[in-house]
Order: sequence, then structure tokens, then C-alpha cells
Amino acid sequence: MKLIKIFLLLLIVSFVSCTTEDNTVDISNGPNIVSFDKTSYTESYFEDLGIIDKEYPVNVYPSGDGIATDKDVTVNFAVVADETTAVSGEYVLNTTSLTIPKGDLFAQLPIGINTANFDPNEPTKVVIEMTTSTDGFVVNSLRSKMTINFVGCQSDLANYTYSVVCTREDGAVYGPAIEPLTMESVNSFLTYSVGSWSSPLNPGHGVRFQDICGTLTIPDQDLADMYSNNVTAAAGPNHLGGYVDADGNFTLKYKISFSSGDLKHTAVYTRQ
Repeated sequence: MKLIKIFLLLLIVSFVSCTTEDNTVDISNGPNIVSFDKTSYTESYFEDLGIIDKEYPVNVYPSGDGIATDKDVTVNFAVVADETTAVSGEYVLNTTSLTIPKGDLFAQLPIGINTANFDPNEPTKVVIEMTTSTDGFVVNSLRSKMTINFVGCQSDLANYTYSVVCTREDGAVYGPAIEPLTMESVNSFLTYSVGSWSSPLNPGHGVRFQDICGTLTIPDQDLADMYSNNVTAAAGPNHLGGYVDADGNFTLKYKISFSSGDLKHTAVYTRQ
């Protein structure tokens, strides 16, 4: 009996040892990765300041062993024509090739921003894609492209007061009421009220939104800056919250979360 127990114990130890060896993964031999630091930037200028030199980081992520690269890596850049709406005069791609020296973890891609050529009515963009042919390096497919948005239109929404009517999808209505609009920063605003309550929950702390050439976006936010209910955009993807019409009136569409579920609100602002 004792011999049988010893045999079974040795068998278990042998099985565990083999299992451990079979599942060992060597992460030290993975490729080095290069990518843009961010996939999107917004450059906003509302006057002619000439050409402004900007730099955009390009990063190197060493293989799984964490050891810095032991050779230079060459990264090439090209404008993606079918995704770019900016004309060449709005930007200057100063180089189409960049070398990140061995041992370094990043380098800067220089691009000139020509503020004199920004479109005052429509946002434009340039999309730049990177590639590399250096052995042992691959491009992160999720960050192989960088979009630079050019915004030359400055919103004047806060220069006016508005008659506001907010309708909740179940029929509850707030307004009409005359309200101001607060500009928190360039092209970023805060409404006086939020939702369809008969009196504003926290007056002056309504809905935060941005106006980029007439397209309104609403970031995720807490209700009236004091409740844990979420306020989120409801006009479309990518935080789309509404539009400004040709007469300067605008509409915000957003959802407010409740324990029973989200309720959609449509707030119409008519310029006075």
C-alpha cells in the first residue's frame, strides 16, 4: 500500500511539472512596437498667426523583456488622401521619414499648421499613416493612423439668450423659459438648465457641450453637477448631441439615466 501511495505521488508531481512546462510562455522574444502616441488631435485657431510648428509624438514600445532597442528604427509617413479633407495649404508635413535612435522610446513628427488657411465655416482634417521596414519592429494596427482636426470657426452662441423648451420622451415638458448660455472656454458651453423638471435642479449647471462649426457634441457628465445620474449624448455616435441651424438656433438631444432606465430629452433653443 505504501508503495502504491508513493507511486501515485510521483505521478502527480510529474503531471504538474509537465503541465507547467507546457504552459510556459516566453514573452522576451516579442516584436518591438511603434505607434502614434494619440490617434486624434484638434488644432483650433481663429486668426492668422502664420505657420505654427507643432510636434506629434511617435513611440517605441520594447519587446516583452523591457530592454530598450539596440538599433535605430525608421518610421515612414504618408497622407491618407481618401480620408483627408484639408487642403495641402492648411498643413506642411515637414518630413515623410523619421528615425528613432537606438535606446530612445520616442521621437517627434514635425508638422507646420498654417493658421491663415483654416476654413472659417467647416472643420477639416488630415489623416497620416505610419509604416516601418526595420527588422524586428511592427506598427500597432490600432494606432497606425493619426488624425489632426483643424478648427477655424469660433462659436458665438454665448452672445445671446434663448427661449428653451425641453421635452422628455414620455411627454414631460420644461419651458418655454428664457435662459442665458455660459461659455466655459472657446467653443465649450454650459446651459442653464437640464431635463424637464418644472424648476432647474441646480440653476446654471445644465448640460455641457461643444460647438465645432455648428456640430454639437455632449461629453458624458453628471446630472446638474450634483447627482450621480449620467447625462449622455443621444443624437448619434461619437457623442453627437445636435446641430446649430442657419438662424443661430440649436437643438440638444441627450439621455438621462434613471433607476428605471434612460429617458431621452430634446431641448430646443431659440435665439432671442
